[in-house]
Amino acid sequence: MAACHIAPSQSFLAAFLPVARAALLPQLPRSTSRSHVASRIASLWQSRSSLLPAALIPIPGILEGLWEGILRAVPKKKTSHMKKRHRFMAGKGLKDVTALNKCSACGKLKRAHVLCPYCVQSIRKWFGNGFKTEAEVKAQKDTQWDEMNERLQKAGRKPLLKEDVEDLAKT
Repeated sequence: MAACHIAPSQSFLAAFLPVARAALLPQLPRSTSRSHVASRIASLWQSRSSLLPAALIPIPGILEGLWEGILRAVPKKKTSHMKKRHRFMAGKGLKDVTALNKCSACGKLKRAHVLCPYCVQSIRKWFGNGFKTEAEVKAQKDTQWDEMNERLQKAGRKPLLKEDVEDLAKT
């Protein structure tokens, strides 16, 4: 592999320069005199010409391979929506229901500490029909059916049969 000299990027310089400055200027105690600080500034001023080019020297051979690898660490193709969703949703699927009990009223399986959906549905029907039994509800529907057919006959129409209506409902 041919050694190509690439100038360091701005982010590398931004990370490198504070380290170089800290090495050149160690923390001074607070009790230092002004002359000592002035001499340090003068020495830094003299060495500034040598410090900046040292930071701009291309990266050494050991770091060169790493630097090129970092610059080339990009995906070759766009990640598909399906693969991205698989990655994001990993471990977030539905859990198996293990806590199942029998309903004490109807005997069907239900989740523990949850109302039985079949019993709740029957209670809703019971409240909806005015607390009537199934036989009373059936008798009421039959009377309503008969009344509707009587009205149709009075209007001069043909009465409807239950089988015809059920066939229409299925299609």
